Amino acid sequence: MLTGRGRTGYRLVPRGNSLPLRLTCSLVITALALSAATAGAANHATAGISPGLVHRGQQTTISVPTGAVKSTCTAILRYADGSVQQTPVRQPRKHRVSFTVRIPLTAAIGPGHWTVVCTSLITQGSFVIVAAKSTTGNELPRVVVDKQGFTQRADSAGPGSLLSYGLVLKNTSATKDARNVYVIVNMVAASGSLIGSKSRTVQLVPAGGTFALGDSLNLRTQVLATHLEVTIRVGGNEPKSAHPMPDFANVRILPSPYDAGWVAEIDGEIVNDTTPLTLSTANLSIVVLDAAGNPLGGGTGFSIAAIPSGSRFVFVAQIGFTPIPLDRAASVLISVEPTYTAAT
Repeated sequence: MLTGRGRTGYRLVPRGNSLPLRLTCSLVITALALSAATAGAANHATAGISPGLVHRGQQTTISVPTGAVKSTCTAILRYADGSVQQTPVRQPRKHRVSFTVRIPLTAAIGPGHWTVVCTSLITQGSFVIVAAKSTTGNELPRVVVDKQGFTQRADSAGPGSLLSYGLVLKNTSATKDARNVYVIVNMVAASGSLIGSKSRTVQLVPAGGTFALGDSLNLRTQVLATHLEVTIRVGGNEPKSAHPMPDFANVRILPSPYDAGWVAEIDGEIVNDTTPLTLSTANLSIVVLDAAGNPLGGGTGFSIAAIPSGSRFVFVAQIGFTPIPLDRAASVLISVEPTYTAAT
């Protein structure tokens, strides 16, 4: 039963890394050169990118030793959303090839990888894209965590555990939509050490609106997390505008038939009733709430069926919910990252 609808989330009542990684809240990350495969004898210890923490619109330089390689080379940058930027070819000079690249203003926020490809030499490395430096009169909107919560459950076999978390992100600007919002969620133990980290880029948090960010992480340990440490960076903004979003109906919180007492899945119907366009894909982000409206955890789902305007389709989300006790799960928030195409 649909009981309420926000700008990007729906409250419904029945209802790429787990290696420890030390990050600071200021997200200072130094790019490191990765291992390289090469047929030559180049010294890859001196290959790299500078700066490795790059603002949108900023230039960065990739420099790679080539040894005796004399063939032409090109550099390929792959951003967090999978998009690719390739440079024109260059000839090595004095046993080295360098490329100066300007990062597009639309580049996805988050970690990326660069590769320099020559005929018999491949060198790779990493970098991180952050938001463009703000200018007077064009300050980025602010996105904060309005609510958060998590549930952790030990694996029935093995030394690990699954942690399910839910965040409600809020855009505090009333006039600007926040675009490409990069979120790092760290799971912190009582000792202060991180037992897991996960990142994600949210395409849109509308002006004055929210986004329900639900996800999970398989941990290699059963050490309990005591709290979440969240870092948020807004990649861009645009004036407030309307964004079509699907509706949901007949949403249910379901238990596992094999693991009584725990949430197994969220299912229901996704309804394309807000636009004449066809809903071609929909990535679902789901936060599970207790009776008081506090997040217990969350998970993800998707729909890849083409749903014409005025029609509906079943969705089933089964990723990330199993640590959540069924008797505490009262309702859910669902946010969507949809893709629409013209009706045929």
